[in-house]
Amino acid sequence: GADAKDFQIGDSVFGRAVNSRGTLSGSLADFAIVSMDEVAKKPDWLSFGHAAALGTAYLTGIQSLRAGNVKEGSSVLVIGASGGCGIAGIQLANAMGASRVVGICSGKNFEFVRGMSGIEEVEKLELVDYNDDDAMNNLIEKNVGKFDCIYDTATGSGKGESYDRTMPKLLREETGEYVQINGSPSTWTRYFMGKIPPQRKLILTEPKGKTDLEEIVALLKSYNVKPHLDEKTFDEKGLKDGFEQLKGRRTKGKIVFNMD
Repeated sequence: GADAKDFQIGDSVFGRAVNSRGTLSGSLADFAIVSMDEVAKKPDWLSFGHAAALGTAYLTGIQSLRAGNVKEGSSVLVIGASGGCGIAGIQLANAMGASRVVGICSGKNFEFVRGMSGIEEVEKLELVDYNDDDAMNNLIEKNVGKFDCIYDTATGSGKGESYDRTMPKLLREETGEYVQINGSPSTWTRYFMGKIPPQRKLILTEPKGKTDLEEIVALLKSYNVKPHLDEKTFDEKGLKDGFEQLKGRRTKGKIVFNMD
């Protein structure tokens, strides 16, 4: 419309399909109506597929890490490191200046996470296998009070994970922040009642994310990293496969439907 002053016909854009009333209008379509506050111009170095993967996991990631006060020199623990939100968290934490990044995921995904992280210094990225009880116990025993931010993308996501019961002790006293994007119904009830304990935050992605999307692109470019894509075709079979895989919660990176 006439008020869309930041964009012109023909511009390539990416973001979230949220209309001017703040309602999710849906992006799994050939055409979508969106608010200009929810999209940014797509840079040429980023494909449409990679750009499509930024609107949820990476937007949530940057807002979560910001809520966790991640900055130059921070120590960050990312729980669920091989999923879409986890990879975003590791890449963004590194680009935001974290000096130590620890990821919890399945041991079979260690090589994948390292390859996607953008972290060249081996000692800067530590990975812990959640299937290895000794490794998990060692992580907890040696890191009490050591992390500035714990970004939990796994708790409450559907398989009974409850890291929010055991991991908060790893936060720095008074200044550390435990940031999670999911939780049990009782956790969300406490959140909406304003009864979340100190140093704990639950994140609902904030609207009007254009500025954040622009910052995300700049951060990713600075370390030459992109989302990992699992592309599906935009047809009946592709849609069925994609949503079945999504429900299985074992996807590496982000599922994207190719509209071509």
